[in-house]
Amino acid sequence: MSNQQCTNIIVCLVLLTPPGLLGCSRDSDGGQLIVERSELSYWRDAKPILDEHCVGCHLEGGIGPFALETWAQVEATSQLVRASIDDQTMPPWKPNPSCNSYEHERILSEGDRDLLRDWIDEGCVEGDPADASPAPAPAAFEPDFTLTMAEPYTPTKEPDDYRCFLIPWPTTLSEPTYVTAQAVYPGQLDLVHHVVVFVADAEDTGVFQALDDADPGPGYECFGGPGTLDWTARWLGDWVPGAATWRAPPGTGVEVRPGASLVVQVHYNTLSHAQQPDQTSFGFQIADEVEQPGAFVPVLDYRWVLGLEPMTIPAGDPDVHHSATLPRSDDFFVYTLSELGVGPDEEVDIWRSALHMHTLGSRGRLSVVESGGDESCLLQIDDWDFNWQGDYMLREPISFGAGDAMQLDCWYDNSAANQPIIDGERKEPEEVGWGDGSYDEMCLGIVFAARKP
Repeated sequence: MSNQQCTNIIVCLVLLTPPGLLGCSRDSDGGQLIVERSELSYWRDAKPILDEHCVGCHLEGGIGPFALETWAQVEATSQLVRASIDDQTMPPWKPNPSCNSYEHERILSEGDRDLLRDWIDEGCVEGDPADASPAPAPAAFEPDFTLTMAEPYTPTKEPDDYRCFLIPWPTTLSEPTYVTAQAVYPGQLDLVHHVVVFVADAEDTGVFQALDDADPGPGYECFGGPGTLDWTARWLGDWVPGAATWRAPPGTGVEVRPGASLVVQVHYNTLSHAQQPDQTSFGFQIADEVEQPGAFVPVLDYRWVLGLEPMTIPAGDPDVHHSATLPRSDDFFVYTLSELGVGPDEEVDIWRSALHMHTLGSRGRLSVVESGGDESCLLQIDDWDFNWQGDYMLREPISFGAGDAMQLDCWYDNSAANQPIIDGERKEPEEVGWGDGSYDEMCLGIVFAARKP
């Protein structure tokens, strides 16, 4: 290779490298071109990465145990930051990237990881604030209306308090509407760990009102879901700190009928912050009509729920597997999708997916098995953590039609080492089955299906 060719290649590399990272010089003889990286700095190099991937949780008053909004804050916790980079525990992102690609992935690239490591190892140089890139403007969200918890609630359980609150849908909406986007505004950002929003139709609201009436104080205790196992409350959306506004896929929306109520499950984490009264609000964008009505559909073996087939997890067993296969022709799919105007043999688009287990869950997978045997992975989580669950929007939808089936797989660790600690002592392993309680288990998939255009 000629010197000119080498020089051209180096010039290309320089042009493809972010500004400020590279410089050029000649060796002592003035011949060989040497590429040098300039000193890394907080303002130019580290801050953009931290702002994009970390500050959504790690801000003053946020759910993160410390803030990462300033150079001084990052420098003081730099070894913790580096450790989380090395073991890839932060930012928290559970889906296996080999399964599928999702919107708003909280994943640090290897290049970003290497840059942060190098910057920390070089002493966390602050640099010049003038080198900072302009912060990207957050996506605008103007709700059509906002609903708020009826009264404040102060979490009392440690380290986690799961509470459900009933919020009536506006009585001014006398016709069915479609929720196309929603935002959560925590009253106490440092306590609210995640939120799941369900909707119950008018004829089903009494079930949840009874749960509320039976529990003193605002709302009622709930753990695995809205407090019932009969699917009378449908999933409407969710939120975790740092997440973007929940938006339905383009052209779709979830129907909410007049007289309905929201059943909002709030997970409060009280370990790191003082208990304060919370009164969270919820903003919604709605439409009278959408091109492709959609709905969240549960995927599971209904015999578990009805008690016809036990979902047994033996005491002490570290690797228990349960699974369910639901064909497109399953009565529940046919009925639910018929409400979207979809015939029993028509294809739908699967846009979002979620998994749900409790604290013994270790890993899970949800996929579409096509009639010809090919499999399309929707979601795979290899290190399940009950405290970091959510639903994930695919970058491209997956078709689900006649002859296809949903495949759900859940694994559990019921060994002595994986038991919860209660009052300072580790609980003894016990046989566990399906249920809504803290020490019961579930194996549940959830998909957002929409009529094809």
